[in-house]
Amino acid sequence: MKLESLINQKYADLNQSEKEILTFIVEHRDFVRDASLSQVAKKSLFSKSAIFRCCQKIGLTGFSQLRYVLTDEKESEQGSLISVDYLAQTVKSVLWTVNQFKSTNVEKIYETLAKAGAIYIYSTGWQQQIMAQQLQRDLYLVGKFAFVFPTGHDEMQLSNTKIKPGDVIIVISYKGMNTTIVQLVNNIKLNGANIVSFTSFRQNRLAQAANYNLYYDVINKTVGIEKKTERFFANLAVLIDVFSMGFANYLAGIEPNRLDNVVE
Repeated sequence: MKLESLINQKYADLNQSEKEILTFIVEHRDFVRDASLSQVAKKSLFSKSAIFRCCQKIGLTGFSQLRYVLTDEKESEQGSLISVDYLAQTVKSVLWTVNQFKSTNVEKIYETLAKAGAIYIYSTGWQQQIMAQQLQRDLYLVGKFAFVFPTGHDEMQLSNTKIKPGDVIIVISYKGMNTTIVQLVNNIKLNGANIVSFTSFRQNRLAQAANYNLYYDVINKTVGIEKKTERFFANLAVLIDVFSMGFANYLAGIEPNRLDNVVE
């Protein structure tokens, strides 16, 4: 599991000091990966005990496991860029995404979607827009209509949409760091709507602001004559499909009289 995913899961339980420690670690991950606990404490100006407790707060056994996670991330990243065995890399990445999905309590998400008055899907990039349309299609197949904001639909237009309490807004993003979107999400939550985020494995403000989070992995690959590093989003498509198939099972398991109450 990537460090940012661990942080996102526990973010609401962190105090300000712990958030600052983790921000330092994320921004200096190359240094932290090769440094001792004493060296990190000296450079970050936090005590060794505070750093150690912070590691435990996000589910690690301590600083040593933090270094292991950072080392594993680095090796995976390097492998994805230079490895010619892109099929093995894709399989590994898909399994990672699926295992992350299996560890998520999706029942609450499904219950929220089943009770939603309206479902909206907003995406922050052209690749994500394609995936938003796939999710719309999947939801339609299970009997749920979702409105997809078209490409170029800016945040101001979204804020003017009459979103009501109980509605669900699904936001599909890669980085999840757009300040305007995060602020808009927070405002929508204040109005009683629920936010479900689909984001990559990284610390991001959107995941921290959303009510529910689903994560996907991306595959980085060097391609073309200019040797550019590009991202491939096969895992987002997989995540959307397994999420939708699980939702179909959830809806099929609802008793008829209970389903009538949900629809009403």
